[in-house]
Amino acid sequence: MKLHVYTPGQVELSASTALVLPRFEDVEQAWGDSLAEADAQAFESIIQDEGFKGKKAECYLLPTPSSRYRCVVLMGLGKFNAFDAEVLRRSAGEVCSAIKSHSIDHIVLDSTHAESLPVEAFIEGIILGGYDFSTYKAQPDTLPVKVNKISVVVANEAALPQLREGCARTAITCKNVNWARDLGNTPANGLTPKIMGEYAQGFANDTGMKCTLFDDAALTKEGMNGILSVSQGSSEEARLIVLEYTHPEAEQTLAIIGKGVTFDTGGISLKPGNGMHEMKFDMCGAAAVLGAMKTIGELKPKINVIGLVPAAENKTGAEAYVPGDIIKMYNGKTVEVHNTDAEGRMLLADALAYTEKTFAPDAIVNFATLTGACVVALGHYAAGVFSNDDPLVGELQLAAQASGERVWPLPLWDDYCKLVEGTHADICNIGPPGEAGAITAAAFLKNFVEKSRWAHVDIAGVAWGGKNISYQNPKHASGYGVRLITQWVLNESIQ
Repeated sequence: MKLHVYTPGQVELSASTALVLPRFEDVEQAWGDSLAEADAQAFESIIQDEGFKGKKAECYLLPTPSSRYRCVVLMGLGKFNAFDAEVLRRSAGEVCSAIKSHSIDHIVLDSTHAESLPVEAFIEGIILGGYDFSTYKAQPDTLPVKVNKISVVVANEAALPQLREGCARTAITCKNVNWARDLGNTPANGLTPKIMGEYAQGFANDTGMKCTLFDDAALTKEGMNGILSVSQGSSEEARLIVLEYTHPEAEQTLAIIGKGVTFDTGGISLKPGNGMHEMKFDMCGAAAVLGAMKTIGELKPKINVIGLVPAAENKTGAEAYVPGDIIKMYNGKTVEVHNTDAEGRMLLADALAYTEKTFAPDAIVNFATLTGACVVALGHYAAGVFSNDDPLVGELQLAAQASGERVWPLPLWDDYCKLVEGTHADICNIGPPGEAGAITAAAFLKNFVEKSRWAHVDIAGVAWGGKNISYQNPKHASGYGVRLITQWVLNESIQ
């Protein structure tokens, strides 16, 4: 994908170009400098006839065979006072749908008369909205948009260096969101813990990052029995992937951890068959962390970042762990297993304790498709965040606001923590049935963080399934977390 930011007159238009003009619903605007006079007159007539009103995500496409470009797309942004970057992302996603049958190779956004427009959000909407996953189809579907080039035209020449830097950063991030989506959409027979480790090693080599892969023997030596117990029923070995990005001018170290259950049957506490095929998505926390680490390795911010992925399959083989088992975890605490489908927290617990002991980071944030209870609480439009540190929640909320990947804080009071106390062990791996399941899962994890600033982000609802978001397909992995993590890391790198 080629990306350019120009001033008027610099951009080249062709018969494969779609010229996009942003329009607010309630603000008078001049047409962009790239629009031919004849086309401007045509659009004036359309607006006068109320064929286009500029409502949020409203698009109107006019073929222009006699102009220097193939078509013009009017892109509605809604009311000016209600506008934000997410409106622009979703409107750009609608542009993808509008042009998909028009053989467009080059999209040009003319923002010369909308100077305050956050054009990076437009780039996000186009790159994310053009995603599809056809790897396993004998005759792949035509991609929604075959765009090879995005250009942005702005009036302020002095702003070009900063805009070019921001747009380039956005394009790199979105490329890696789509890479993370590929991981999420890949079925379990194409993405085992071992293969996931190989992907991590591959981009670590490309970006100069250190990558350490713990196999079963190494996990056994370390006493990471939480991870090992989950993978006991599978013929595939578990992995702990440890990525270390360091910068010589860094003043702090952040750690991110992603749950990597490459397939989850529920184990002996077997899930219902209906919808079980979606459990290939149970590694979307891992995809978020890997996609973010790949992005960080390419952007090279002045901060140290440790990325960890505990990866395993949760299956029902002869050696599978069973309800009633008591597992001694990496930090020495014992866990009484009441439900083998509460496996993600077993992986994360060992990874959290190991991260704190080994790296002593300034903050740890883990991402996991952890509980259906979080989907019940928040649906598919926000992740739940739980923390032992309110300022850390504030940092994540700030990054969420900028990235468009929402988080919503939920409580983690001591009353909830008491609900996971064990009968025959220190801790039980689930709380009382039907009571605050997302919170008791977080309360379990809290037992494995002693001193660090820590937050747990439950992405079960946002990892896939969100409807009416133009730049996402609800049947595909969303890639949630890559933009949020990257934004948080970038924010902290300039503190």
